[in-house]
Amino acid sequence: MPATQEKSSERAFAVTRVFDAPRDLVWRMWTDPDHIAQWWGPNGFRNTIFEMDVRPGGVWRFVMHGPDGTDYQNKFVYVDVVEPERIVYDHVTGPLFRATATFAEQDGKTSVTVEMMFETAELRDRVEKEFGAVEGLKQTLVRLGDRLAAATKESMVLTREFDAPRDMVFKAWTDPKQLARWWGPKYFTNPVCELDVRRGGAIKVDMKGPDGTVYPMGGTFHEIDAPKRLIFTSTAFDGALEVFNTVTFVERNGKTTVTVNAVVMKSTPEVAGALAGMREGWTQSLDKLAYDFASDGAFVISRQFDAPRDLVWDAWTKCEHLEKWFGPKGTKVTTCKLDFRVGGTLLYALREPDGSEMWGKWTFREIEKPKRLVLLSSFSNAKGDVTRHPMAPDWPQQTLSTTDFEERDGKTIVTIHWSPYNATEVEKTMFENNHQSMQGGWGGTFEQLESYLKETQS
Repeated sequence: MPATQEKSSERAFAVTRVFDAPRDLVWRMWTDPDHIAQWWGPNGFRNTIFEMDVRPGGVWRFVMHGPDGTDYQNKFVYVDVVEPERIVYDHVTGPLFRATATFAEQDGKTSVTVEMMFETAELRDRVEKEFGAVEGLKQTLVRLGDRLAAATKESMVLTREFDAPRDMVFKAWTDPKQLARWWGPKYFTNPVCELDVRRGGAIKVDMKGPDGTVYPMGGTFHEIDAPKRLIFTSTAFDGALEVFNTVTFVERNGKTTVTVNAVVMKSTPEVAGALAGMREGWTQSLDKLAYDFASDGAFVISRQFDAPRDLVWDAWTKCEHLEKWFGPKGTKVTTCKLDFRVGGTLLYALREPDGSEMWGKWTFREIEKPKRLVLLSSFSNAKGDVTRHPMAPDWPQQTLSTTDFEERDGKTIVTIHWSPYNATEVEKTMFENNHQSMQGGWGGTFEQLESYLKETQS
């Protein structure tokens, strides 16, 4: 069909245009004041929007600035709003008319029809003659098309296959506990992850970089078609970056193909660096999600230390260092017996603030100085016998810990991957349900290591 079609009746005229963009994205362009201000009106017009309350009874009030300097006051009152299908609103500042905009999906594209209905045929004819309303509406929709094309041009499409069924993969995107484990680039963690998974529901994620900097991310869900599709907007840097995301999930032979289509709706020069790294950031996030499936719900945490890697490695692998920083805040290492070799062990005791002691044991499985340390961790008694968690009998009897040490510009990034080992389903659930408390415990331990490294280098 032609790009634009028009249709007239005695009291109304209508214009239809098909846009190569998903309906939710077109709806967003039509209902967000920051976006509609960029394209509303015929060629050469600008807009100043004072209010836009898109709900029945809500008001849209703005001024259109003509290319000749003339200002046109406008006020609409919304009559009916059915997201993302239809908007009906009355133009009450004159000339009086009722506008109906409908949005229909067509094979991934969106057909928009705008009808303007007048009280009389005479008024309809006068508006067309004096204001060129039909041509103005056609130009308006062309400008919307240009705006959509510019946004979709600055977009990213990424596809990844996961060795997991679709329901499981979809849940990993919509369960905040699971999302917190993999969202964000490599070495990032998410101490705050809150999802209100419904149309219009809010997204709040505090992404924490390895240097401790927190990058808050907000957003809104626009569509949840479980387990096939998710559509949401994400915002960062105090609104300087806004991205419209469509994620689809397709299952084949027990595996799931995920396609991420990220359209940049808004960006400022200040976020050019983040924008340039968007593809790599998404790639690393999906890598972490794949690892999460493979490692059966691993807990991952990273921290960057302002110290050379050899020093951090020594602090992690020698008793004279471990005694000064290891353990949650408020505890103190009272015993440290180390046989540092593959198959060897570390037996240690931590004194709690109340004076009680807790014993632990590491059994080393892989030592790659100064890059990687792999070990089995467990609670124990003073003899080194493996025991249960003294306060949580359903905690895994053993856990597998992989600690990576990466040197970057004279600093060291430590990343811990921690997962249940030979655990029952009950033990796995207990481990997963305690990820948040692990964030706090390891966070305090890292703070103590950070202070100790500073003292050591001073």
